[in-house]
Order: sequence, then structure tokens, then C-alpha cells
Amino acid sequence: MAKRERRDKSKEAYWQQKLHEHSQSGLSVRAFCRREKLAETAFHFWRREIARRRSEREPKARRRNALFVPVRLTAQAASASGGIEIELARGRRIHLTPPVDRQALSEVLAVLEAPPC
Repeated sequence: MAKRERRDKSKEAYWQQKLHEHSQSGLSVRAFCRREKLAETAFHFWRREIARRRSEREPKARRRNALFVPVRLTAQAASASGGIEIELARGRRIHLTPPVDRQALSEVLAVLEAPPC
């Protein structure tokens, strides 16, 4: 029989908050842990553990297709100027006119489609 894992939700919430604070601090893990009086080993453990738990909660189909998004071309997509419009999740839109810097577009899309902190 599989061993049932006991989770302390308050501890997980505490570490989620600390991970968020670290991401906003601009500090290295070592400097952040020193400032907050945290053990670096605990910080690294909880960062991995929380990521693992999130992936367990996320539907498998979504994880498998995370890099692919549906695309729908319309007559409006190719305007007179040759521009295109990209509609993202949650109704956000990007309007592009040529020329388009592929690297810059890739970076913008990565930021816009990243999960919220």
C-alpha cells in the first residue's frame, strides 16, 4: 500500500511567500537566505517541492501541450499593412506590423504567458 503523504499547508504557504519575496528581492539565494535567516538547504528543498506539487495539480494534458497553442487565422489577420494580431489567453492581444524582431516577440510572449507569481 502506498504511503500517504501528510502536508502542512501553513508551512507550504510560508515557503510560497518566501519564494515570492526572493523573486522580487533581486538577491541571490544565498544573500536572501542570510538576510531572512533561512537555511539554504530548506530554501532549495521547498522550491523543488512546491514546483513538484504544482505539476501534480496541473492537468497532464496541459503539461504535455504546454508549448503549443491553438492558432486561428482570419481575414482580418492579414491587414492592408501586412500586420497581424495575436490573441493570447485571457483575451490579451498583440498587434504586430512588419518587420518583427523574432527574439523580441519570443521574449514578450514568454513574459505574457508565464504563470502569475
